[in-house]
Amino acid sequence: MKRALSVVILSLVLLSAPIAPATAVAGAPSAGGDAATDEGRATTDSVAAASASVTVTRGGPKTVRYDVALANLSGTDRLWVVVGGAEVRDATGLERTGGGDRTRLRWTGADDASFTLAVSVDAGESRHPERAASDAWAFGPVPFVEVQREVDGSVARSWPLTGDSVAGDRRFDGDRHAMGDRYALVGAHGVRTATVPGQQVRLVVPAGVESTVDARAVLDTLAEAAREFDVGDRDERVLAFAAPDPVRDGGESVPARDEFWVAADTSLDSPENVWIHEYVHTRQSFSLAPEMRWFREASAEYYAARLSYEQGRVSRSAMRDSFGGSASGAVLTDPATWPDRQTPLEKGARALAVLDRKIRDASLGHRSLEDVFRRLNAHDGAVTYAVFARSVAAVAGQSMDGWLDRYVAGDATVTDDYRRSALAAGLPALDRLGATSGAAFFVVALGLSLLASGPLYAALRRLDRRDRASSVREKRPLG
Repeated sequence: MKRALSVVILSLVLLSAPIAPATAVAGAPSAGGDAATDEGRATTDSVAAASASVTVTRGGPKTVRYDVALANLSGTDRLWVVVGGAEVRDATGLERTGGGDRTRLRWTGADDASFTLAVSVDAGESRHPERAASDAWAFGPVPFVEVQREVDGSVARSWPLTGDSVAGDRRFDGDRHAMGDRYALVGAHGVRTATVPGQQVRLVVPAGVESTVDARAVLDTLAEAAREFDVGDRDERVLAFAAPDPVRDGGESVPARDEFWVAADTSLDSPENVWIHEYVHTRQSFSLAPEMRWFREASAEYYAARLSYEQGRVSRSAMRDSFGGSASGAVLTDPATWPDRQTPLEKGARALAVLDRKIRDASLGHRSLEDVFRRLNAHDGAVTYAVFARSVAAVAGQSMDGWLDRYVAGDATVTDDYRRSALAAGLPALDRLGATSGAAFFVVALGLSLLASGPLYAALRRLDRRDRASSVREKRPLG
């Protein structure tokens, strides 16, 4: 077995303002951030601060090990640890209680407590592997760990494995590990970083995978997308992993934590650019009502192609063809009508491509679907179909309810409509920003001038004849 790769990666305060009785806590928080942030702002002075430290090691050829130590627990009335996604080993000062999908550990009263977690990175355990290991590294999910501590009848929660309790770069320890809130790579790797206005993008590449992934090109693509995709919700940091074989094809994103992974051998020069697709997910802060569930994947798929085109990685025809495919009578707002999970990626993305064009046409190129996206991100509460339709109307400057009701909330197929709009004769090509290019503008202006010149010159000749007639009349002698 390789030498253990270990490092203590965090130390945090476990006391906080009252949140809820311990009996009401059953699982993970929806985003994992708000409660932990509140803990850092409001602590009590009556009890000494408890602390937690975590050591990450390579636990075996196909295992990642997390050793968690809790200290300074005096003054605690009760304490529980809830664990998901890992096998609990060697608990000290804690005992198992209850059942269910998650393991629950109850504090036995000692000043200190500890437990060890083992996470499998054996790709063979799943038909769709999202983990992998080699002699040099191991990649897999970070387990869920929540500590619930009761003091004087109030319960504080903390998540010792998440970034809410970790400052700066302490989650990156040289080439020994790179750990996010949801994914971790333990072992030899490289980290590339790009900083754009308002955001830092980090790309983690395992050792030995450099020949599979062009890390510089991937980082440049993500950085340009971060700069140009103007939809709000630009959080300070994004963490991406190039996941090596035998991790499944495609990728996975956790928008609430601004993290994602993509199979390392995924091409950048494709309209189905998974790198951009997963990045777009990190910019989706909206909550979607059931009838708008399609928009999450549809918008990521559409902008994967659109941004790839704007970056010059795919041609206009390749982008247009990516929204082709067979006609679908599925109703996007009714998942029960979807023949499979591809419906949002196919009909949904195609509908958004047409809608984007319609918004650009209605606003003379000044607005686009990005403006709708930004409004949805800023919306307070779940985004319903009605909210979506109002946002489209506000951005376009006119109602598009009829079109939306037909193609989004109805079963009309988008294929024919898309082909008509994409191949409309006599219209200039749009440049990458959706406005007419300089050459196209010149051609259009020249054409319009030629069309207008005939009537204009005729009117000028009539005015000239009238002026000359008036001049002749003025020169005739009276009588």
